[in-house]
Amino acid sequence: MRSLRPEAPHSSCADGRGAGDAAPADFSAQREALLGAAPPIVSSVMGLYPADFVKRLKAKRIAWFANVSTVAEARAAEAAGADVIVAQGMEAGGHRGCFDQAAAERQMVGLFALLPAIVDAVGVPVVATGGIADGRGVAAALALGASAAQIGTTFLRCPEAGIRPARAAALANTAPEDTMITRAFSGRAGRGIATAYVRAAAGTSAPACAPYPVQRGLTAAMRADALQAGDVERMQAWAGQSAALGRVQPAGEMAREIWESGRGFLA
Repeated sequence: MRSLRPEAPHSSCADGRGAGDAAPADFSAQREALLGAAPPIVSSVMGLYPADFVKRLKAKRIAWFANVSTVAEARAAEAAGADVIVAQGMEAGGHRGCFDQAAAERQMVGLFALLPAIVDAVGVPVVATGGIADGRGVAAALALGASAAQIGTTFLRCPEAGIRPARAAALANTAPEDTMITRAFSGRAGRGIATAYVRAAAGTSAPACAPYPVQRGLTAAMRADALQAGDVERMQAWAGQSAALGRVQPAGEMAREIWESGRGFLA
């Protein structure tokens, strides 16, 4: 469960009006909801939980997985009481877990440089994520010291994901260089397919993006219309750099095949 990145657009911004009044969800209320649900694991992105909340997590024996994107963030997360560090490389699709959003584009570290550095810097287990899409990636992550691998974009074409056909088709043909980091959808840096909108927003004559969550409100109507129309060129098509390695296959089957393949590479 993640609670540091609200997913739903502010209700007053559904058509772009009132976007300037958009505000992040109540993080305190989210934390209380997590404690009430009492899952075995909670995760965090884009920052750390406050010390009093961490104490309450530990009192309930809830493990904390902290998502980080730099060595400094990993050290800070361990010092704050994280039980597991999730090392996220720049290859990852969507928003990365960067603590300092202003430095997100400057601190772009690939997973297989980031992972061994974090493994050497902390004493808790490390999960590798970002651009891992098959057994080869899992084996490489484990060989570099990870205790586990986390996979995202590869599963988007599985029927359980339920994404729109236009997005699924685009993922199948997305080479690593066909993705871009953009703030054009939410105001925060995230990796997605380099669609017409994303490329236009990166142009020299394009206006600067508004901060999060205002930009998210400004693009809400476009994103909703693009989903209805099946128009991937305006869709928020988050994707990691290994998007094309995904397949149309039930998620359980794919997970088993990836694990068995990874074990084979390590044998």
